[in-house]
Amino acid sequence: MKLKLDLHTHIWEAFNFQAPDESMAEKVVGQIKSAGIDGIAITDHHNKDWSYQFRDLVERLYPGEVTIIPGWEIEIRPPQNPFAEYQVAELFLPGGRVFRSYCHPGYYSPEIIIEENIHAIEIDNYIHNWHIRKQQVAEVAKAHDLLVLEVSDAHNLENIGLRYTEVDLEELYRRATPASSANS
Repeated sequence: MKLKLDLHTHIWEAFNFQAPDESMAEKVVGQIKSAGIDGIAITDHHNKDWSYQFRDLVERLYPGEVTIIPGWEIEIRPPQNPFAEYQVAELFLPGGRVFRSYCHPGYYSPEIIIEENIHAIEIDNYIHNWHIRKQQVAEVAKAHDLLVLEVSDAHNLENIGLRYTEVDLEELYRRATPASSANS
């Protein structure tokens, strides 16, 4: 079954880096429902623990109402060109699998380097669309068999769900790699 998922959000940042609480959970679940989507991935910079804590809180307070996928956004410096830094959202799926998407291609570096264990690429990013060369991204996605994502990259509550991707969770699992090999 396909779900409408916003797979790139910064919820921790949206709440000024505070510990997750019931009020935050209520607001995020409300925004997810208001946006007409089924869930989000939390991809704050360098803090995956917060995303797990928030997911657990939402699952306890709102069981089965929305999907929350824990994750984080990290910087990659490819060995073949360390000046071509790019960002990757790592989503932590059940069974110890990691789904990795290339975030806002063209920012910082205009070069798009697809390394091993990249499963998707953003073609539409609400915040970063100004530099995404969609034709090039579509060609790269086709050449590397990448899932193409539309995301909000929400850094505030109101932007959650402004872009989303319809995808079957099984497709994410199928493409994902075991956590032990995701960073190789």
